[in-house]
Amino acid sequence: MMTKQELHDEFWLLTKSVLQDSKIDADEARVIKRWLEEHRDGNSFDFLIGKLEGFLSDGYVDRFESQKIIEALGCVLRQLRAAE
Repeated sequence: MMTKQELHDEFWLLTKSVLQDSKIDADEARVIKRWLEEHRDGNSFDFLIGKLEGFLSDGYVDRFESQKIIEALGCVLRQLRAAE
């Protein structure tokens, strides 16, 4: 079992790799959603999972949705860093 710090670090690395091109497509959003679902700790990722489900409902992530996902990821990453 991973420690909370290890989970945060892994999520940060995943997010960093996905955001290398400053956008998120549907495949990348699905990868992030899957990781969040697999590493759910109580309801800590439910907000972001819900957002991703909504954006992925049509199977496509447009530029607006991509930007909203990036903003939501930024919020989660800031919260994780503040909790350390």
